[in-house]
Amino acid sequence: MDAYIQNKEGTYLCRDREQNTYILKDYYEGKECSPTDMTDIGMAFAHMAKLHKAMRVPQEVPVQGNSGLLHEIHKRNAELKRGKKFIRGRAGRSNFENFLLINYDFFMKKALAIEERLEQEDFGEYDRALLTEGVFCHGDFQYHNIVFTSSGPAVMNFEKFQWDSGIRDFSLFFRKVMEKNGWDLNCAEICAENYLKEREISEAEKKLLIYRLSYPEKFWKIVNFYINTRKSVVMERNTDKLKKIMEQETLREKGVSFLEALLYNHT
Repeated sequence: MDAYIQNKEGTYLCRDREQNTYILKDYYEGKECSPTDMTDIGMAFAHMAKLHKAMRVPQEVPVQGNSGLLHEIHKRNAELKRGKKFIRGRAGRSNFENFLLINYDFFMKKALAIEERLEQEDFGEYDRALLTEGVFCHGDFQYHNIVFTSSGPAVMNFEKFQWDSGIRDFSLFFRKVMEKNGWDLNCAEICAENYLKEREISEAEKKLLIYRLSYPEKFWKIVNFYINTRKSVVMERNTDKLKKIMEQETLREKGVSFLEALLYNHT
């Protein structure tokens, strides 16, 4: 993986006359993973699995990790509720705001359903095992951060690595490549089979992965961007993004169901 390089003073941060801060990194040379090339995708998922097997630092005393997926979903849903309340009380709504409001309940229902299902689960033992075993993930595993070099795949940009299961990485990367490929089921099979041939996924991880992928994350991201941006500069392209999400929703659900079947039928 890529690494930071020390300067002459033996530190990693350099500042110019204006006190701008810089770092120097040793990057790999190679071809960036293509999100639409099935060979690239297969190799990337296989390499991700190998990486996850290695990303363990057992702890004598459990580390302080994240609060779990339920906590994450709870915060997101609270944000969705605030967003809807704000839009409904806004006078002179834009076309984007009206379109967002029309489709709000459709996605909000799905978001709340995931939260309710998670509340019925108990991942306490699994979470404690992750922290005790020191399991961590890349945190931003996507095609921009994996290159194919002359000596094999290499993963870069670990700035967002965190204590969590590799399922977080799998979910992000799977969603990205599936969106690029119109939620093609053949692509889903390539992702799953190449990962599973290198690393088994536990029962708890299977559940968490499906919960992550079933959550309407793209819709939440649009709302998150909207409520954290000046409303006067909300661009028309957000309407196009929302339309695309609506168009792909049925395909997305089929893709997640197909992946779930692959995971539970894998031997």
